[in-house]
Amino acid sequence: MTLIEILLAIYIGILIFLAVTSIYFLGVKFFKTGSDRLEIVQNGRVSLDRLTRELRQTQEITTFLPATKDEPGNPPPSEIQFQDGHQEETLQYFRYYLNGAELWKQTILYYFAGEPDVYVNWNAIDIGGNPPSSTITEKIVGEYFSSLQFYGETPVAIEASLAKNQVSTEIRTIIYGRNTQ
Repeated sequence: MTLIEILLAIYIGILIFLAVTSIYFLGVKFFKTGSDRLEIVQNGRVSLDRLTRELRQTQEITTFLPATKDEPGNPPPSEIQFQDGHQEETLQYFRYYLNGAELWKQTILYYFAGEPDVYVNWNAIDIGGNPPSSTITEKIVGEYFSSLQFYGETPVAIEASLAKNQVSTEIRTIIYGRNTQ
């Protein structure tokens, strides 16, 4: 073998090594992107599924929602509060809102100081004209949210954007209430 043949063999070997390495790192990048997309879609689906199940059963939505997404001077809110439609023995309300990139759920019980064990509507007023006090518990329902919007009366539309690393997705759903009056 001559020196030129050896150099040519080394050069071809280096090219093959670089091609295999590039394909490997490209595959790792696609796997990571796909994994991130799967995670945010799954997280958004599970979070919004919980919210829509509860919202579908509500008797009353206490948050004012504009009729359309593009209503002039009245942008859609990024949070919603409504009466729990599952618990008949306890009058409680749920509030879903974003805190940074996390979707939080509050459970709110309204009461008057004179009767802390009797729960009342959110807009009740006592004999002195005072609004009720409240007890709030909260927990994280989802993560990776970048925006959340609610609009419409019947049906209620929800639009959410989620992002992780440089991967993002949008989820939209419409809810027809079962118990709304």
